[in-house]
Amino acid sequence: MKTLLCIGTLATAVAQAEVESEIPWGIEAVTGYRSELVHRGFKLADDVYDYQLETEIALSNDWSFNFSAMYATGTGKGNDYSETTGIAELRYDATNWSAGWMLGFRDFTATFFRDGWESGPFVSYRFSEDLEARAEYLYDEGGESFYGALQLSWSRALSEKSFVSVRGGVSHVEDYYGSKGFHAMDFRVSYTYLFLSNVSLTPFIGSSVALDNQADDVLLGGVWFEVTF
Repeated sequence: MKTLLCIGTLATAVAQAEVESEIPWGIEAVTGYRSELVHRGFKLADDVYDYQLETEIALSNDWSFNFSAMYATGTGKGNDYSETTGIAELRYDATNWSAGWMLGFRDFTATFFRDGWESGPFVSYRFSEDLEARAEYLYDEGGESFYGALQLSWSRALSEKSFVSVRGGVSHVEDYYGSKGFHAMDFRVSYTYLFLSNVSLTPFIGSSVALDNQADDVLLGGVWFEVTF
């Protein structure tokens, strides 16, 4: 989930080219399950299902606008958790790097996280077709604090229909729900198989490791089912 963003995997150029040639409208629909929901280093719920829509609109050769929406709900014992999120990004793409501005709103139910807007800049750099770094620095209105994160993503094609992705990162906060300084590290490994050029299944495992006494240590697993059209 920030997540949400990126549907969770970094496709290789081969896989991207095959999928993009079959997406006349540029819309992605994803439904997924995860055993635990971790948002920015905090565990919020168990047995969570989420539903996502994302679209990208090219404004020029260099500029694009991306919008995503997500609804998540916890179905485990004692869970009343739900979240509704909308995120918009304006992005400039150069040869090896991208930069832009994100604006989003999150509405939470049955959690200590508070509703609110979040906004801030992001930048990414592509070292190669397989390796990319992204940094973001956001102000979270609900948390009444700035939240910064740096993530590194790597992917490799295993065949014309499958690829593996690895993502890891670290976050730093000013005063975020009682947390200050380096906050948490996250890690995820996923495997994607394309049943059709526009239909894929992605099982994954991940973890979040606390770097202070406010964040949570969590090990989780899940799966995404994605259709592009």
